[in-house]
Amino acid sequence: MPLIRRFLSVCLLLSTVAAAPLWAQEATPTPEPEPPVLSKLDPSWWAYFDGEPEQIKPRVDAFLATANDEISGLGARNQEIAPAIVEAVADNFDVYLALLEDVDFETKVLPEAATTYTLDDLLGVAAAARDADDAASAADSEVEREQRILDGATRRRDALFKDYLGSAEGDERWLTGLRLIRARTAQAIAARRLEVLTQNASDATEYADEIATRVELVRERLAMDPDETALAALIETLDALRDAVSGAEEQAREAQILASSLDVDSAGSRSEQRLLQQRALDSEVNLALAQVALAGTEARKFWTMLNLDSDPDMVLIEDKSIEWSELTRTILGALPDWKLQTEDELLAAQSVDRDELDRAARRVLDQRIGTAQETIGHIGDLEDDAADLELLIVAVDDASSVYSGALKQWFSNLGKAIKTGWIRVSEISGMTLFSVGETPVTPGDIVQAIVILLFGWLLSRLIRSAIRRVGLKESQGAQASLYTISRLSHYTIIIVAVFVALTSMGLDFTNLALVAGALSIGIGFGLQSIVNNFVSGLIILFERTLRVGDYIELDTGLTGTVKGINVRSTLINTNDNIDIVVPNSEFVSTKLTNWTLNEHILRVRIPFGVAYGSDKELVRKAAIEACDDVSYTLTHMRGREPDVWLVEYGDNSLNFLLLVWVNRQGARRPTRTRAAYLWALETKLNEYGIEIPFPQRDLHLRSGWPSAAGPDKEQARDDD
Repeated sequence: MPLIRRFLSVCLLLSTVAAAPLWAQEATPTPEPEPPVLSKLDPSWWAYFDGEPEQIKPRVDAFLATANDEISGLGARNQEIAPAIVEAVADNFDVYLALLEDVDFETKVLPEAATTYTLDDLLGVAAAARDADDAASAADSEVEREQRILDGATRRRDALFKDYLGSAEGDERWLTGLRLIRARTAQAIAARRLEVLTQNASDATEYADEIATRVELVRERLAMDPDETALAALIETLDALRDAVSGAEEQAREAQILASSLDVDSAGSRSEQRLLQQRALDSEVNLALAQVALAGTEARKFWTMLNLDSDPDMVLIEDKSIEWSELTRTILGALPDWKLQTEDELLAAQSVDRDELDRAARRVLDQRIGTAQETIGHIGDLEDDAADLELLIVAVDDASSVYSGALKQWFSNLGKAIKTGWIRVSEISGMTLFSVGETPVTPGDIVQAIVILLFGWLLSRLIRSAIRRVGLKESQGAQASLYTISRLSHYTIIIVAVFVALTSMGLDFTNLALVAGALSIGIGFGLQSIVNNFVSGLIILFERTLRVGDYIELDTGLTGTVKGINVRSTLINTNDNIDIVVPNSEFVSTKLTNWTLNEHILRVRIPFGVAYGSDKELVRKAAIEACDDVSYTLTHMRGREPDVWLVEYGDNSLNFLLLVWVNRQGARRPTRTRAAYLWALETKLNEYGIEIPFPQRDLHLRSGWPSAAGPDKEQARDDD
């Protein structure tokens, strides 16, 4: 232990010796810095004015004294300019030092929360919340404004600093440095003000958030003591408010009539017209105030009934809640326009030169200004009353939820949401999108037209489906007729649906000349092909030269079965199961071969050849037997038996022609039918030993070959 004590004593002694120079330094006072020299300002010159106000004040005095002393060394002209700048710098420093003092911010504290609240308490707290929001918004605006001021001061300081660096030595540099200090003090003032205003805005925003939370707390703790007299008083007040709404409506109508009946030929008349228009707008605002007051009192009445359990009509309360909500939404939507119109009127009236007006005109102008100011006040009251009505609606809904129970209230809220949505849809559907002549077209008209067209299409589809089911049980010819009826009924229903839909939109088709003119213009400019094909399709359907199920062949060589005759084109299905769309006009303007127009059987011609010397009767027998082996051959029909003709003595063979009548299946597959008969013919001819000759060619050799004397002798003979 003694050793440890000795060691600690030595360490204490050494630390004391080492710290002695530091104590000596602290004991020595720090020398006061020199004021900035205006002709030799360095980038850190503002550090001289940093610190606490009690430190800055003597430094400012020293700097100003030095500056005043140096004025005498300037030129005569500059000696007149410099004192004013020095005085401005002194004033800026005074303001800056005052701003550096501690600022006492007003701290708003909410009172302690109570257990229960009344509706009046709720509305009072809500009003305080609106005031707090306005104060916070104003504080934020002040911060933005001061930020712009600071930015401008900073730009001016930077510009003066650049001028200072580029200025010449002497009076010019000294004055530029003084102006730089004035700009820098203005920047410091703006920065300090911005700091104070930012703190104030933060406090205002915090208080606004707190009081907004208090509004929710008050709404949750709403209650009332049983008081039947309050309900009776509200009922009596409602009668007076209904009379007030009726009176406001009458005043609004009269004001609108007066505003629209004045002659505006002279300047005085135009001024009176503006006055009457503003009074009409003010009457609209007063009417809205009366309506909101009535709705608010009704909400108070129903809220009181719910809390007193006086057997309220829940369906009526639900309908009234929707009505109040729509009233609030409508008024809040109209308020910006009313406010803008009133502000424009007030600005226009205040910008008029009163000296140029006579006494009567000045009186009208004063009335315009007074009416506009009154309207602005009424608009502010209406904003507050509408906000209070929204709170009352929420209070009534909460009380309804408690009174009805969770499940009933859920269904009630669902019904309310559906009704509200229907109201929104109705409003949107009534908006005018565009006009056709004097007829406005709304989204509701368009939806109605679409529904009519959809109904017509569904009706046509059902009719065509029924006709198709009936046609499945009929013959091929009856099916084609039913298809024609189906297509014509489809066109008729769609055309009627289009006319009904357009008529439902308010379009007038009684003037057929206009309709015909519009159609002719459309056809002339781009619908020729469509109309041509449509009319061709109608011709095909009525003429019945082409039906669904027919096997046809066009001039282009296209063959196939008709699958459908549509508005613009006809669908052809080839034997390779390829669907080809052909415009209807092709079947009207070009030659068409319909293999199954009237008869579903046809005679095909199969040419073949045998060698010369073959037995003709045996050839006939073989060909007839070959026809019997093919399933397409039409049998048991008198006069339609197969036949064999000798038609030509060919170069290499006797040429025969097999004529055979084929059934419907053979008629629809001509290539397959021809192949089947050729296959059977080759088989039968081979059985009977009848030769099918190959093509023969005779080769003739020319006599008189070139002479063996050689080309030299031939050339010599030619020379002789």
